[in-house]
Amino acid sequence: MVVMRRRHGDLADDEYVVVHCHPHGRVLAAPVLALFVLAGVLGVLLAALPSGARPVGTWVLVGLFAVTAVVLVLVPVLRWASTSYTVTSRRIMVRAGLLHRAGVNVALNRVAEISYRRSVLDRVFGSVVVDTQGPAPLQLHCVPDLAGVQRMLGELVYAVGDGGQRV
Repeated sequence: MVVMRRRHGDLADDEYVVVHCHPHGRVLAAPVLALFVLAGVLGVLLAALPSGARPVGTWVLVGLFAVTAVVLVLVPVLRWASTSYTVTSRRIMVRAGLLHRAGVNVALNRVAEISYRRSVLDRVFGSVVVDTQGPAPLQLHCVPDLAGVQRMLGELVYAVGDGGQRV
């Protein structure tokens, strides 16, 4: 079991972080690919730009590139960086959002079932679905080390169900 240091303010005195991670890095593959494609397209368009349209045309193309790069690259990267999954000895916490920060806390004693979903292309990646006793299941998307996180959640839920005798 990997125990990380306690973050002051977020946790109770006897609570400790077991797993803290961001969604899997594969989420960043599409923005990186988009950046390379955008840079290639910008290079071709700048090379093909007639000399009569050079000063203004260059700035227009660079401006369009910048706006498109912000939308297709920067926003997904910031969304990834601002999303975190934390499993502690008492609860599961999901935090997301840059400007409007939202979070969900689910106590481990409210967890009824832990399952996972992996598509054919997602054999290494996937989602952990934590079925709680509330109205909707909690989903952790693109979890790194899916099997390890699922095993750790199972052990923690079992320990909490036994009255905290194991952990």
